[in-house]
Amino acid sequence: MRRWMVLATAALFVWAPNAAAAQSSAAPDPVQALKKQFRAERGVDFTEISRQGASTERLRRHAQVQFGSGGPVAAYVIGRGVVDDSRYKDLESEAGLIVAGHTLYLSDSTLVKDKNWVGLKYGAKLKAEPAYFTTAQTINVFDPAVLKVTLKGAKAKPVSGGYFYQGDVTYAELSKVNKSYYVLDPEGVTRKANAKTKIEWRLWTDGDGLIQRLSTKTLSTKGKVLERVDTRYSDWGRWQIIAPPAADEVIDYADAKKLPRDQPDPNAIDLGTP
Repeated sequence: MRRWMVLATAALFVWAPNAAAAQSSAAPDPVQALKKQFRAERGVDFTEISRQGASTERLRRHAQVQFGSGGPVAAYVIGRGVVDDSRYKDLESEAGLIVAGHTLYLSDSTLVKDKNWVGLKYGAKLKAEPAYFTTAQTINVFDPAVLKVTLKGAKAKPVSGGYFYQGDVTYAELSKVNKSYYVLDPEGVTRKANAKTKIEWRLWTDGDGLIQRLSTKTLSTKGKVLERVDTRYSDWGRWQIIAPPAADEVIDYADAKKLPRDQPDPNAIDLGTP
């Protein structure tokens, strides 16, 4: 585009009418756009950076989420802890996590030979979606009800390529529409005082209403910054099948706990929860 002025000029004619149309027409509903993505063997990717309070460590995630007709059914994430202070670079580590079939599979390099994953069943009664284990975002954007209450009252502002929204929401408001999901959070609605904890958020969508980015800042009731998270979504609707590890590569969590450990797993990091 930069090298050929003819193409650049042509692009202006192509895009200018579309920009004007975006300004004059109503923004597409992100909730409805999300629901349309819930198809078998389809999904989305996301990358994320999160930081707890004043910590010098940032956690980077790259994840893939697989959808079914009702929402996420499986996920795969690689998390890497990055330390700002060069004196502690040796503490940086990486780990993988697969969520599939109501089981968590955590990569572990200190197991017996040929066992690369620890499997932990969390059961169908525990209403924990794959997103719960793979993102630090408190706002579960893969839940239409949560997304709807988050966007309530927010006005769409046309920006290049789509729309921008911003606002705030509390744990209590989120829990009201999906109590079984948010009651799992030990820092959320299980403690009355924390139910008023506020999440300030900014959200960007493309022209079709699909979320491209979510940036949040979680504040205590006294205004202290508890966490910052920035997540970017891409490849909505991509073909996505996330399978659990081969059975012969997995050791059950109960059996793994019995194994002697001379040192902690250098690849095991806290992947975090919302």
